[in-house]
Amino acid sequence: MPSPQLLSLIRRLEEARDHPPARQDGDTAAMIAAYRTETDACLVLDGIAPSIAPDTSVAAVSVDGVPCEWVVVPGADPGRRLLWIHGGGWVAGTLDGYRHQVEALSRATGMAVLAVDYRLAPEHPFPAGLDDCLKAWIWLLENGSEGAGAPRVAMLAGDSAGGNLTFALMLRLRDEGRPLPAAAAAFAPATDFEGRSPSRTERAHLDPMLSPDGITFIRALYIQDGTPWNHPYVSPVYGDFTGLPPFLVHAGEREILHDDGLRLVEAARDAGVDAHFRTLPGLVHTTEYWLHVVPEGLESLNAVGAFLNSHG
Repeated sequence: MPSPQLLSLIRRLEEARDHPPARQDGDTAAMIAAYRTETDACLVLDGIAPSIAPDTSVAAVSVDGVPCEWVVVPGADPGRRLLWIHGGGWVAGTLDGYRHQVEALSRATGMAVLAVDYRLAPEHPFPAGLDDCLKAWIWLLENGSEGAGAPRVAMLAGDSAGGNLTFALMLRLRDEGRPLPAAAAAFAPATDFEGRSPSRTERAHLDPMLSPDGITFIRALYIQDGTPWNHPYVSPVYGDFTGLPPFLVHAGEREILHDDGLRLVEAARDAGVDAHFRTLPGLVHTTEYWLHVVPEGLESLNAVGAFLNSHG
């Protein structure tokens, strides 16, 4: 049975979907501003806002001009490092808004986690965000939360748009002959801008958060240089996964992106990759974002942490 907290989240998302705020038609800037504001504001559920423990270390760093921050819980091993790439549809998401989730990842994995504040569209369209994630990954391989030095193990994770960037980054690392993570994970990655996943239509009535039209709108903001929609760095499902490390994908049962993750895992398995997929019964898109309230979100994140730990 779904928890009362999950049911409360679903009701809130359905209310927001059915009664959107009034906006001037065609005012893209106003729509983006409202979306960015709501991305952080929606974290407060049933009056509960996320927070982090007072003994969790948070340290801002600049990686060749890219803002990042280390989030490290007590007892975490600085020699084991995880790069976290946040979601937000390539146009929203902040370090502040995701800090509670990054802290939970540090606790679940015992790793020092570096969160990257990559540049957002439409002001900085593809490939700006991917370029920033590449810089952060290269830097993480040479620097840790306690100073310069190589890690014993390094891994990669992201959610939604960050899940897209997780796989785009691994494909780019492989293509450029750079070191790959020991393992990776993604929550509800968006992997196909051509929209060929059956769940885009079959689960649209179940999804209180995302819509096919919304993804089409975001696509135009993110991809502005004529890059084909099926290019693997924007739609990783069309990539060649040969040589990629083990990875795990979680996706909610009630989301239109469910099959984006499933198809990617199937393609990776066909290429010989140790890839795994888990459907989260009753969950919506990135329920993990509300892990401070919704127990199913925390359970999903902890399962991902266990998977990563099993690979280093």
